[in-house]
Amino acid sequence: MSKRTKLTLQELLRRKEQMLAAKKTKATKELYISSIDASITIEEPDGALCRDANDMEPGEGDKYMCYECIKEPNLKSQEVQEAFGCAEPMDVVDLIFKPGEIPQIAIECMKLAGYMGGVEEVKN
Repeated sequence: MSKRTKLTLQELLRRKEQMLAAKKTKATKELYISSIDASITIEEPDGALCRDANDMEPGEGDKYMCYECIKEPNLKSQEVQEAFGCAEPMDVVDLIFKPGEIPQIAIECMKLAGYMGGVEEVKN
């Protein structure tokens, strides 16, 4: 569907199953992180996770978003937690990534959920 095609009721109903199936599958994205000279895999957060992260103190929400959305490597792994000597599970995010990388990763997670750029005005 192009940007100029209006979504009609008939088209919406025709695409219903496809749209519902797409919502059940979380999008993933690979990001290259220069400080570790490697890539990570992030997964689309759900709306509740985005709202929770937004309600947290500045910086903590980004760290929480990273902790929850980074799927490879698994930051929640007991082995990772012990290897990095984490007092609190989310501390691993600060230990692995540079301070400026954490909000950038969180923004990429939010983009997967449709925030920041999923909607635009149609120009005539």
